[in-house]
Amino acid sequence: MQFTGTWGKITIFNIYNNGESEVTVDLLMEYHCKNRASLERSLGGEVHIMWLGDFNRHHPLWDNPEDTRLFINEATEAAEKLIDAVTDAGLDLVLPSRLPTHEHSVTKRWTRLDQVFLSTHSVETLIFCNTLPEERGVNTDHLPVLTELRLKITITEAEPILNFRDVNWKEFRAELKKQLDKTSNPTHISNQAQLDTQCEKLMKAL
Repeated sequence: MQFTGTWGKITIFNIYNNGESEVTVDLLMEYHCKNRASLERSLGGEVHIMWLGDFNRHHPLWDNPEDTRLFINEATEAAEKLIDAVTDAGLDLVLPSRLPTHEHSVTKRWTRLDQVFLSTHSVETLIFCNTLPEERGVNTDHLPVLTELRLKITITEAEPILNFRDVNWKEFRAELKKQLDKTSNPTHISNQAQLDTQCEKLMKAL
């Protein structure tokens, strides 16, 4: 998702990374490499990038370092590839380290699979990033994570919608005749500019 405004631009990647595959991380690295210029450019204001979701990676950087069973060579290498991708994209980990997000369905042990990464220069906009254990859903093994940023987003006010079913058509036709009488007599239309002009007059009368 991408949001833009006078304050700048933020691009959010909502990610699920298969624990047995490197495909998602590879695609993220490829996308950032090919689209770095557009991702990091804005017509005005700051540019922010966020990666968040279930990355299915264990590492002492975010997991409990005393839980050594998580850090077999293969798992650590996979996590370090993710760290390299995050570093290359210019992101920092903003969900506090050592904070568990996932309860194993069998062992009931807690680990950290979910992450929130944010542009290094955007960290100053961070208001809150934490788990919400009290909001855990029924029969779910992950905790929800709430992230709040301080961005000045312009809210567009909804315009009222006209109720055409409530029109007094007799009055409408009488008023429309008055408005149309103010326009010039119909003439032959021979080009697009003339068509546009006549359509604009008709719409204004309506």
